[in-house]
Amino acid sequence: AHKTMRLNDYDVGPFIGLVVTIVCGTVFFWVQLREYYWHSYTIADSVYGSVFYLLTGFHGMHVVVGTIWLMVSLVRLWRGEFSSQRHFGFEACIWYWHFVDVVWVALWCLVYVWFGGWLYMWWFKMWDGDVY
Repeated sequence: AHKTMRLNDYDVGPFIGLVVTIVCGTVFFWVQLREYYWHSYTIADSVYGSVFYLLTGFHGMHVVVGTIWLMVSLVRLWRGEFSSQRHFGFEACIWYWHFVDVVWVALWCLVYVWFGGWLYMWWFKMWDGDVY
């Protein structure tokens, strides 16, 4: 979408890209809410629960803000408010969204792989001599 914006090519590419991204952001947030419902622990149960809900909650709020910003950018694109020279709002939205993406990769590795069990359990089983 950003490349077509710079080339002043407003066919359907930017619209489809934004709609798909908005749908993905909405599905991500819905899945996160379902995950909160399914977990048997709460924010008050343990340090892991506190860290889990704090980190994923803040990230979820940023996903909601980013999704709303993407919706605003979609409306502005549809209304023709962006051009190849004037599209800073759209570019800032893209930078914000990609930052949220990168943060999610780091959070996923930290919360789900390290603390959540896979790497964590492997590490302690390795020291017990019972790796597999």
